[in-house]
Amino acid sequence: LCHEIVQNMSVSAHIEDTLDPNTGEIVHKKKSGDVVVCNLGSINLGKVYEEKDISRVVPVLVRMLDNVISLNYYPIKEAEYTNKRYRAIGIGVSNYHYCLVKNGIAWESEEHLNFADKLFELIAYYAIKGSVELAKERGKYPLFEGSDWSKGILFGRTAKENAEMSKNGLDWEGLAEEVKKYGMRNAYLLALMPTGSTSLIIGATPSIDPIFAKFYKEENMSGILPQVPPEINKYFWHYKSAYNIDQEWVIRAASARQKWIDQAQSLNLFIDPERVDGPTLSRLYELAWELGLKTVYYCRSRSLVDIEECDSCSA
Repeated sequence: LCHEIVQNMSVSAHIEDTLDPNTGEIVHKKKSGDVVVCNLGSINLGKVYEEKDISRVVPVLVRMLDNVISLNYYPIKEAEYTNKRYRAIGIGVSNYHYCLVKNGIAWESEEHLNFADKLFELIAYYAIKGSVELAKERGKYPLFEGSDWSKGILFGRTAKENAEMSKNGLDWEGLAEEVKKYGMRNAYLLALMPTGSTSLIIGATPSIDPIFAKFYKEENMSGILPQVPPEINKYFWHYKSAYNIDQEWVIRAASARQKWIDQAQSLNLFIDPERVDGPTLSRLYELAWELGLKTVYYCRSRSLVDIEECDSCSA
């Protein structure tokens, strides 16, 4: 269902069936394929977005998710086999829109793109650093040798290319040498998942999405839950709801992030059919491809019969 997970997969192969003629027991023998497991955790960007906090929190999250792989119960053996060969994790975020608002950054701005670029470079750098430190302590993942990591290739680029792209002045060449020398504990690190339930629990804006509205009602099995963005009383005029944002800026921001993500993003598009026609929608998907996005997620369309209320009336 989620489009942030982009990993190797393969089918299991049947080898043979053996019958014990005395007991009637039949043993099915097969060779396991790669069955991906989602080991996910997210960073609350409302609290953690500066380098001093990212450098402390992200390696801890890497360690926590690696612990999950070792301690987990696996309902099928293929999942256990794959998980322990790759030790893949997925670090994502919540409260992205709140983080922008808190820093006085408008969604539809070049400042947003620059902020996203710098923020996700920091997350990527310290995630890799955390995985290297774990490899020193616990050993590298079994399939490390021969991988891009083992050749010093990070995100499909050389260390020198990453250093040239860096807007934070990070030592990507030194990090690549560490990776080659000590290995990585985890084959995959970054995946921006939806965080719908998590964000609801902690009162955050979901994942990388703009807010749905300044006030709305979330309905689930627990009942109807009124929702407002964090600190709406303080930042009321700074929030802009998803259906009022030009979706090209949603895609451009995702492109700025994607260069520092080894997997992908569950990226939603919010479409008002009164404002967006077929060719425009097609152009959005073309733009996503042109700017290097691996996946998009749901296309959330507003009903034509919905009554559009003025944002200021939500105050």
